[in-house]
Order: sequence, then structure tokens, then C-alpha cells
Amino acid sequence: MKLSAIEIPRFLQVSSGLIILGLLVEIVSLLWFHPLSFVLFIFAGASLIGLGIVVYLGSLVFAISPPVDGRGRNAMTDISD
Repeated sequence: MKLSAIEIPRFLQVSSGLIILGLLVEIVSLLWFHPLSFVLFIFAGASLIGLGIVVYLGSLVFAISPPVDGRGRNAMTDISD
């Protein structure tokens, strides 16, 4: 499957899942009193949130859009003809 053939709802599911997982990792690291909790907070939690943001921004670029007819209108929703 090509990256350009993926629809935007799938991108949004993946990005929201990564952000939620990153927030859960950060919550766990805030409750854990150990020097390694900061490493978990920064490297794991922030990386997952950052990756979720990158996937979301990628969805704005790579997601397919509905086909447009020759007159510049959306062929899927415009039924005025």
C-alpha cells in the first residue's frame, strides 16, 4: 500500500494513539520516584507525543483527497448537475 493511498481517518487514529500513549507514559513517569523516571519522561513520553504530531502533520500532506472534476468542484459531494 502506498503512503498516498491512506485516508486521513487512519492517520488520525495512529497519531491520536501515539499521543495518548505518550501522555500515559508521562503520567507513569511522574508517579514514579526514581532518577530514571526523568529519562522515561523525556525520551519515551516526549518522543511518542512528538511522533504523533509528526504523523498528524504528515496526514495533512499525504492523505488522499476526494476527486475533483474538470470544473474544480468536488465530484463526490457536488450533485448540482
